Amino acid sequence: MPIYPVDPFPTDALEANRSGHLTTEQRDRLRPIARYARQSAFIVAVVLAVASAMMVSDRQLSLPAVLRVPLAGVCLVLAAFFLLRAIVGGDALTRDLRHMKVQTAEGPIGKRRGGSTGRSGKRGYLFDVGDGTYRAASRRSYDAAPDAGIVRVYFLPRSRRVVNLERLADVAFAPGTTAKEMVASLGAAVRSHNRGEANEIRARMAPIADAMAAARDVPATPPPLGERDPRPLEQAIMGTWRSPILTVTFNANGSVSATMLGGMQRRGRWSVNRAGRLVSDVTGHEGAAEAWIVGDELTIAAEGQALKFTRD
Repeated sequence: MPIYPVDPFPTDALEANRSGHLTTEQRDRLRPIARYARQSAFIVAVVLAVASAMMVSDRQLSLPAVLRVPLAGVCLVLAAFFLLRAIVGGDALTRDLRHMKVQTAEGPIGKRRGGSTGRSGKRGYLFDVGDGTYRAASRRSYDAAPDAGIVRVYFLPRSRRVVNLERLADVAFAPGTTAKEMVASLGAAVRSHNRGEANEIRARMAPIADAMAAARDVPATPPPLGERDPRPLEQAIMGTWRSPILTVTFNANGSVSATMLGGMQRRGRWSVNRAGRLVSDVTGHEGAAEAWIVGDELTIAAEGQALKFTRD
């Protein structure tokens, strides 16, 4: 049974969770799931009790008489077990909510779907963090968790259900690691079928993916002329400019160099055409793009995509 809290990972509960305790609000959000588990156990108990009675009384069942009583007894014992479990709340989550204790684990995260759980047949949502596997409290919390990176999860010890999560500092590749080496590392981890190794490599690549996403999230519409650097673009653009994924240097002699994230370097030529567009072949083929400077920020836009740089 899903739950839908306003914030799947409430920051106002972190202080209590860090001290090893579950907050009252978190407990109340998980109670419907625990109640659903007890209801499921009760239904299983009823089904087993009915099956036990049928084995003894229904002579039309194609079971040898010698097996009827033993199988009926097994079903009755199982029915009593599930009924007691439903009454006293013997499931892992109910016991967790009774004790209100929280444990922590940290490491690179991976996300996957597990097998179906409960009478609804819905699939479970799992987090692999470090060497452990933990259950997401809901589909919403599963979706809200980062796909890659270093995290700390706060979980209930018996049900291993995650009640909170926080992102920790990223672990980057060693300085000088090339993009080719990064891709090779990820490929090797995937081929090894080792989730821990793959998650660790993905965590190291997470800062790169975040930087690329942030760099692309820039308006591609030029600002009014009055807001731009008043100098001609060919003068104002000279120097070194940095973005999260690329550093470019425009030289007065018309040469340009670009260093990409991971250390790969390219060189080429640049100019400004009569239409005021920036022309360069540093990407391997010559192309023209809109470019403008506002203060210490350079924006280069082409085909609806823009990349922002800051003067070094």
